[in-house]
Amino acid sequence: MKTLIIVLLCLCLPWASADQKKQQEWQPEKTHALIVGVLEWKNDLTPFPKRNRKDQELRDLLIKRGTPEQNITMLLDKEATLSKIRKAVDHTLSRTTKDSTLIIYYDGHGWADGDDFCFANYEVRPNRKETAWSINELASSVSKNFKGHRAFFWADCCYSGGLQVLVKKLGGNKVASFSLTSASTANTSTQNWTFTQSLIDGLSGAPLIDTNGDKLITLGELRAEVRDAMNHMEGQQHGFIANGLDDDFVLAKTNNSLSRNSKDRYPLGSYVRAKGKYGRVIGIKAKIYTVQFYDYTEKITKQFAEKDLVVSTRKPKVRLEPDCMVLWRGSWYAAKVLREKPGYWYIRYVDDDDSWNEWVGPDRIRLKKKE
Repeated sequence: MKTLIIVLLCLCLPWASADQKKQQEWQPEKTHALIVGVLEWKNDLTPFPKRNRKDQELRDLLIKRGTPEQNITMLLDKEATLSKIRKAVDHTLSRTTKDSTLIIYYDGHGWADGDDFCFANYEVRPNRKETAWSINELASSVSKNFKGHRAFFWADCCYSGGLQVLVKKLGGNKVASFSLTSASTANTSTQNWTFTQSLIDGLSGAPLIDTNGDKLITLGELRAEVRDAMNHMEGQQHGFIANGLDDDFVLAKTNNSLSRNSKDRYPLGSYVRAKGKYGRVIGIKAKIYTVQFYDYTEKITKQFAEKDLVVSTRKPKVRLEPDCMVLWRGSWYAAKVLREKPGYWYIRYVDDDDSWNEWVGPDRIRLKKKE
């Protein structure tokens, strides 16, 4: 009898281990995704160039990884109206089942509005929250109608960290989820695709992201990749929160691992400053370093001698301290004076990226009184 029990246990252990391992990996074939990318707007919002857009690349990658094409809804630019986004959310959620994974991704403009966060749909009107895609509304819809057990939320825009609202909401439904974003809940984002590129690299299984060399890209390694890229390449804080998913949750596998030499002054994957620009070491040969830089959507590589590099000590930018209020479209916004000339001030709105910088006259500015 004792021998029989031991045999049964040996037969069961591999099955239990495989099942447990499966639960700790992303399953692309059971994924439903909504991708919303807005690079132009009907009203007065700064547009972005459309060359080599990464939202399209992300969709292609999901399909390559095994997500059925019919499970992905993508709305770009003029298609991304508020009504169509809402319909797409409802459609995506309605098709999920108990073993589904949900992905929601957005790129464009975003901002904080009291206790809510807004993403800019195509026809959004500035200062009209009711015309914007509300994250509180999205969280309510997902919490009520998502039937699956796992969700990933990604965004590449200012205040994108507001997606944490969904993670907190789903926690009450015992749905494992995480949000990983280009910015936190309190800072703006740059106009580059650095965040989405990092996301794509991670989901593609780029060996450089596999820091422990086990040929797996985990959630912990992906969030570290995003954190470091946003910090060193863009000088800004990212956003991350997880509930029910550990750092060892597997998102991708690599084809090989990189040989890292601890004796290299600037190891593979480290961030450096080269002639005033911030980049990343992706190759080393005879003390000649290949450094990769980002230029909007392009990866540019250049070679440098060791003496031409220094370790990056870049830190995330902190929110500017406002010293004035500026009138824009009937409302007053906190701003910082960057330069001035007789009768005019060049300002940056402290809650917006530098694409909104402008010269204003005395009729539009209220300077803070000096103490």
